[in-house]
Amino acid sequence: MNTKLTLAGRKFSEAWTSCLLMMVQGDLTVISLKHAITAGKTGLLTAMAVLLLSYSKYFSYSTYTLAWLTGVLTMLADMLIHPPHFIGEAVLTGVGAGVLAILLDKLLKK
Repeated sequence: MNTKLTLAGRKFSEAWTSCLLMMVQGDLTVISLKHAITAGKTGLLTAMAVLLLSYSKYFSYSTYTLAWLTGVLTMLADMLIHPPHFIGEAVLTGVGAGVLAILLDKLLKK
């Protein structure tokens, strides 16, 4: 169970970070509490989805499978929580979360 909660925490942080950075378009000087809360909702939805899926017998802890899953779920969560003006914003948020998932996995394994 501890492994699953750690996994959910990592997925929350990856989705939260990606969503926050995409909302402010990389300009860290304009981050507000509203941005952080919206990103938190996206991260929470992503983490809950990954946690739920982790109970499936088909779930894989492979680096790239988890990165892909994180990206797709983050994109879907972003579309639900923070409807984009155009679909590209949600896609970029998902890609960012997937890239963060790969980077964190590689950094934490060393």
